[in-house]
Amino acid sequence: MPEPKPSLEQITDQLRQAQAAGDPWKEGIALNNLGDYYKDQRETAKAVEHFQKALEYFTALADHEKRATVLNNMGGTYVDDKQYPRALEQFTLALGVYGLIGQPFGQAMALNNMGGVNLALRKYEEAHNHFILSASFFRSAKEPAWEGQAMENLAAAEAGAGNNKAADRQAMIMNRIAAMHSALGETKRAVELHSRALALAQKSKNLPLEAVTHGSLGRVHFDAKNYAAARQEFEHALRLFSEGGDKRGQALTLIGLGKLDMATGQEFLRSAAAMFREMGDTSSERAALDLLPPAEDDSPAASKKQA
Repeated sequence: MPEPKPSLEQITDQLRQAQAAGDPWKEGIALNNLGDYYKDQRETAKAVEHFQKALEYFTALADHEKRATVLNNMGGTYVDDKQYPRALEQFTLALGVYGLIGQPFGQAMALNNMGGVNLALRKYEEAHNHFILSASFFRSAKEPAWEGQAMENLAAAEAGAGNNKAADRQAMIMNRIAAMHSALGETKRAVELHSRALALAQKSKNLPLEAVTHGSLGRVHFDAKNYAAARQEFEHALRLFSEGGDKRGQALTLIGLGKLDMATGQEFLRSAAAMFREMGDTSSERAALDLLPPAEDDSPAASKKQA
């Protein structure tokens, strides 16, 4: 859980101590904290006043990183007050400072914030461009969860422009990124990205993509030995694949269910094998039957081996 924010009394005391010690950097920190306090209170004028004072300190000290942080905070204050042109100005300045010090994560955040402002203004093309760049910078900063958030925002911009297919593309990209993290054993990130992809598929009412994503979530949970969650996801996927008449999807999902519970899963495996047999896919049929205990394997191929 995040630590609770300091009270107004604590921040005011922090400022007094910094002033008594003649420490301008700590004064800047305290002033920024005061701005953040008033931002949370939705007292825009007071928040901006303190952020501007903090900005003066950090500019004089040439602390570019803190300067950019304050600019972002001020931009967020203007967003909360729906003063979007002023917010965009602050985020643009923050982007320039982060670029100056070569910090891709900061650049990504500033671009993401700029995209959010344009999304609120229904300037979907500008928002699209900012979110594309933001996702790229998050990728450079090796922040896949934030990259996924930028991709989700990008999909919202494209959906706002009436392009739901683009939202589906973003969901598929998120699923691929999630699969990479799952392969590295990074379950939490994989689940987060797959969940975001699922939300996009549901928004665009793409049932096949929704089914695939439920199946992907099921495999992530299975690999993490979170079997209850895996079963829930596989059952969602099976229902959607069945509604769509996707026998391959059904068969692959039944295998997942079969692996979950081999005792009762033999029926699922036989059903999957039968579906593959109907499609003439003998290699997949063989793979499904290979998961059965040897005594239970009564396929034609097995009979020939025993003969």
